[in-house]
Amino acid sequence: MKKAWVAAVLFISAAGPVYSNDAQVEEYARMAAAGANEFFKKSPPSDGVTVSSRAYSAGKAVVYENVLAIRSNVTDAELAIWRSGTRSEVVPATCSMLKRDPFFKKGLYFRYIYLSRRGEVLDDFVVNRPACSGL
Repeated sequence: MKKAWVAAVLFISAAGPVYSNDAQVEEYARMAAAGANEFFKKSPPSDGVTVSSRAYSAGKAVVYENVLAIRSNVTDAELAIWRSGTRSEVVPATCSMLKRDPFFKKGLYFRYIYLSRRGEVLDDFVVNRPACSGL
């Protein structure tokens, strides 16, 4: 799973010229989501947990949605540990890769949603400039 989202984020941060207004940032988010989806089609998740991954845009956000195969009896404590570990891996890596991205500086951000196969939200968080400011 880590390799897939790292490659998708790298694809996003390498795309396109610099624009200045919100509509252009939103267009960049749409292009980035489309590029990420192409990557997911070519390299489906193979980590044994991720069932599917997709990306779509919502305003200035690129939303990554991952469906995970988890056991039905997972406890809240186990989910809390998983959330903490996932965020501690995803947030710093994403911030590091995007720190020079001009769109990120103009309000582009990422939202990560993790769902169970039953559609339950396991985690939902954003990586934006404020989230990166302390790193």
